[in-house]
Amino acid sequence: MIRLPAAAIAMALATAQAPPQRDIFRATTEVVSISVSVKRGNAPVANLASGDFTLFDNDVAQQIEALTIESVPLDVTLFMDTSGSTAGALDRMKRNVSSIAGMLRPEDRFRLLTIGLSVNAAVPWQPAGTPIALDMKAVPGISLVYDAFAVALAHQPAAGRRHLVVAMTDGDDCGSLADGPRVLEMSGRSEAVLHWVYVSDGGDAPDFSVSAWCTPSDGRDQDFLATAAERSGGAKHRSRFGDPAVQTFAQILQDFRRSYVLRYSPKGVAPAGWHRVRVDVPRQPGLTIKSRSGYAGR
Repeated sequence: MIRLPAAAIAMALATAQAPPQRDIFRATTEVVSISVSVKRGNAPVANLASGDFTLFDNDVAQQIEALTIESVPLDVTLFMDTSGSTAGALDRMKRNVSSIAGMLRPEDRFRLLTIGLSVNAAVPWQPAGTPIALDMKAVPGISLVYDAFAVALAHQPAAGRRHLVVAMTDGDDCGSLADGPRVLEMSGRSEAVLHWVYVSDGGDAPDFSVSAWCTPSDGRDQDFLATAAERSGGAKHRSRFGDPAVQTFAQILQDFRRSYVLRYSPKGVAPAGWHRVRVDVPRQPGLTIKSRSGYAGR
């Protein structure tokens, strides 16, 4: 297990704010990548070409330069909340990790983040299919949920790869360096598609544990994690640990593999600031189209 101390988390937050260097990173505005899910009912729509899509950046029509689907290898970050609020589900969580890792293809990569007194890479980045040994323990009274989201979103996949983040947590944070607004900001700068699976199972948390909701700068008037997921092109789901959580992940993974990636070089828009992105398939009415809502330019 690799522990990510406060200094490493702070560096990840600082890096997310600094101008990125890689040309394919969204925030450079040189090339923008947008993940797009297209469905008719619950069935993904296949065989679309770049000419089937329209894309607007701050209401200015853009020329789609490239489109990819399904065969792209994945970096998959799974975040399992091991704070006291999920203590009763640790055995099921371990089984979940093994089942989820088994769904990936040989060319994919996988890592597992957990939380204790720091954010832990319980399984560092490794090729799919590598044996997994887990030693997960619940730590009551602290819940670094926002820090784990920040660490996950800070990862930049290599060219030709996509990054999927699935976080299984109740979302109650206590003690993080990051706060809700920072996680929301990072979701606009990251290449990841983020899905939050809301799960909770208190079980055997000790009586002396404290409430998890204690991040001073946060409030219940805005669901930052759900908004961050929507902004990235993902969603919030509700499930339970065990088979339901594995089934939820399987559906997320299947939809992600079948989603499209549209790439374009912004034209006619100012580079800096927040860019609203709107995607449509105008010649096929009645479709459900879900995509990243925008990106942060530099």
